[in-house]
Amino acid sequence: MLVHFLSAAWYGDRELNLLLPDHWDVSVVDQEYYPALGSSAIEDSIKRPLAFPPLSEAAKGKNLVSILIDDIHRPTPVKRVIPFILDELKQGGIKQNQIMIIMAVAAHRTATEEDFIKKLGIDIYAGIRTLSHDCNKDLLFLGKTDEGTPVHVNKFFYESDLKISIGGVYPNEGPGFGGGVKMVCPGICGIETIQNLHARFRRAARGVASANKFRQETEKVAEMAGLDFTVNMLLNQNREISHIFSGHRILAHEKAVQTAKHIYSVKPVDNADIVISDIYPFDVSLHFISKGLWPLRSGQEGSSKIVIAACPEGLGYHGLSLASLRGCSGFIRRIRALSRDNLYRYLSRLKNKQPEFILFSPSIRMKEFKKLYPGARVLNRWEHVIDVLRSIHTQPRVRVAVYRCASLQFPLRPE
Repeated sequence: MLVHFLSAAWYGDRELNLLLPDHWDVSVVDQEYYPALGSSAIEDSIKRPLAFPPLSEAAKGKNLVSILIDDIHRPTPVKRVIPFILDELKQGGIKQNQIMIIMAVAAHRTATEEDFIKKLGIDIYAGIRTLSHDCNKDLLFLGKTDEGTPVHVNKFFYESDLKISIGGVYPNEGPGFGGGVKMVCPGICGIETIQNLHARFRRAARGVASANKFRQETEKVAEMAGLDFTVNMLLNQNREISHIFSGHRILAHEKAVQTAKHIYSVKPVDNADIVISDIYPFDVSLHFISKGLWPLRSGQEGSSKIVIAACPEGLGYHGLSLASLRGCSGFIRRIRALSRDNLYRYLSRLKNKQPEFILFSPSIRMKEFKKLYPGARVLNRWEHVIDVLRSIHTQPRVRVAVYRCASLQFPLRPE
């Protein structure tokens, strides 16, 4: 059986066709497919926002406008949306030199010129000022939340008169779903705020949108920072916009989450002998493949686990990862910021000598892979993956569950 995937988001989004033995019983787990929205539907969402005046009205009399966009580690096709935002601002009297586009990288690597061009298109990038957020400088301290979180935010964003965010809403461990206020916290916060948020607040399960401390704290920080207007996109399996919700920073996101709970949920295959999890479209680097590892908790006890991820940027970088910190001081600083659960989980992985899963990635080297997943292994050729699986699963019937675009999915839970 030939199974079709896409691979390497932002680095070609190329087709990947992988052959599975014909006698295997293969189930492909897919979320419901929705076609890409046309430009008129996107424009309508921007012009008729939820619980917020049109940007053409909100922009009147404003001097400086900041627009947050998510970074290259998120698959959101920002350039489909931002022309309509800019058109609304122009109608409100805002000139291009009054706009700053900030890539909300949180504690990820610094955004490059190539990143901005991929996200915005060359014409918009060439015509409007851009800035990659730095979680270690150009910050303002706004005080502490009621829960004691120190709030350090990007000063250029805070000092703007109108504050907009454009991002995707994806299942996420922590707030349940990303997007919305998460573009501010952690997107444009200082490292102290980011570490505090991740270390102190219990995370919700993936795809659980009910109120939780993690989400509530991000909302408080976004309110303190003054986020006004959000654009929240949902994607289909081809990395196209299937739904869009614009308007008030909380209400528009809540509408997006209601739809996301429906279209991203899938029913796991519990009796699979082999579980294959495809990480696209979060497959830019190793640091972000965790977005699609949730299916590895499904299947039968002792089932084989395979992960598919191109990872064109290799290991990548995340400021909260031990693998990204250099030197003794950086290691100690991160250990202090880790929650007890996170530290226990990391040390458990180090202790475990058995493979957690096999990563199929044509370009990843074992040395960099082991920095994050010391108990797993990597294979660079698909035929080698099949050879390993054949040697393990010799029974007449082999049940295989393939989770395509697992990073966009979450397991359906009984109400």
